[in-house]
Amino acid sequence: MKEMAADLRRWLAAGDRIAVATIVDVRGSSLRPAGSRMFLNDKGEVLGSVSSGCVDGDIIAEMEAVLEGRFTLRRPFYEISDEMAWAATLACGGTLDVIVEPWDESYLRLLEEIEADRPVGFAARIDGPVPRHLVRTAEGTTLGTLGSAALDEAATALLAEKWPGPFARTVEMEEGTLFVQVLPAPLTLLVFGATDIARALVEMAKVLNFRIIVSDARQTFLTAYRFPDVERRFGWPQDLFTPETIGPGWAVVVLFHDAKFDVPALALALRSEAFYIGFMGSRATQADRRARLRELGFDEAAFARIHGPIGLRIGGKEPAMIALSILAEIVGVRNGVVK
Repeated sequence: MKEMAADLRRWLAAGDRIAVATIVDVRGSSLRPAGSRMFLNDKGEVLGSVSSGCVDGDIIAEMEAVLEGRFTLRRPFYEISDEMAWAATLACGGTLDVIVEPWDESYLRLLEEIEADRPVGFAARIDGPVPRHLVRTAEGTTLGTLGSAALDEAATALLAEKWPGPFARTVEMEEGTLFVQVLPAPLTLLVFGATDIARALVEMAKVLNFRIIVSDARQTFLTAYRFPDVERRFGWPQDLFTPETIGPGWAVVVLFHDAKFDVPALALALRSEAFYIGFMGSRATQADRRARLRELGFDEAAFARIHGPIGLRIGGKEPAMIALSILAEIVGVRNGVVK
């Protein structure tokens, strides 16, 4: 939703009426996960997708009906077998459960929190005749209601339990059916070593809306010309960061290939909550750095957190190819499909 924020703001400034379609459940194959959204204004402009094409046309028809006031809440459901997939709507063979509703103040608050790069929780009651929403902010405050104190309390507790996300799921409760979502703050990519691989990695990570920090103690490499429009920190890893500043939404990539930089950077990352730690180097280099880290008190359980040699095996040797393999591994680890 962050990538659509500028256009949504333009629509709101123009006074456009907006319909929102949200995937609330996915079973089987789908190109878009639960929580994906598509927006349509009354001028016919579209942002986002709920299927990357195959049922978007049908969803837009539902959204048009909402904009025309014929419905206040719609819940289309798309299901197709693998055998019928190419002859019907869902070419991927899965099922989609979608809600379609008009934009309201809860979506504005959701947008504001996303624009501010803060995690935010969102709950929608999806089994009633009218839209009902609840938003939870990073400060723990809630706005809106799902229609009953019991549902509000249950949804707030679940949002707090799944904080800071990501999480998106339909939940059956005694008083109603809810779609509950926690949208995390943007992931932070901390790159130690301002190398050519780092330059390619940074450019790719920008596309995925990572917050990016590049750090090096070699000022010649860490220049605005080489790394424009990203945060640059000059100095030794242990002087610039503490383990507490590197949170669970951080991916740390160590590209120095120099022991005097590698070891303090890895030690710092291993003492943090970073969800990903990647280290550039051959197997011999990996063994050498582990031996040095062992002298600092780290054990095999700690070493299991290090992805090294770094990146998925895709066979590329050029800086951009290596960067692609690193970013793919980071995303895979974050989504739980790479160990």
